[in-house]
Amino acid sequence: MSVFSIGDTNFEVDVAKSRISVSAHADGMREINIRIEADDEVFMRLTEDDDAPWSWALYPPAFLLQGLLVAGTDGAPVQMLAVDAGNTDCESALYMMEYRDVADLRLVELSAQRLAVTGTVDFDGESLSFAIDMRRAA
Repeated sequence: MSVFSIGDTNFEVDVAKSRISVSAHADGMREINIRIEADDEVFMRLTEDDDAPWSWALYPPAFLLQGLLVAGTDGAPVQMLAVDAGNTDCESALYMMEYRDVADLRLVELSAQRLAVTGTVDFDGESLSFAIDMRRAA
């Protein structure tokens, strides 16, 4: 199972809709672009009750990290990389009915086998932790 959690809720990952790309630049940098979509069916189950915590949302959440540059052109894994929220060269957000800023963003692992990301996101003044942990099939 793949995890896409916000607070205590696991929306799971829709692997078919999610995209991860790493491209090498001539200057020795790698550009990382990530779009992770939550699972529609899991979202529908979690929000079918009008009293459910996320029933106000019409669509499942999505996480975006675009244009992150890291050193190295080889396929070496990226591990424990803190992403500076003030970095104007890349964009990161969690989308759930609107784009929400993320903080404390950490790329725990990006390798051929796994993507793991953690951080916090603001929902109307409440800071909630979020985590994505997606293992790729061998």
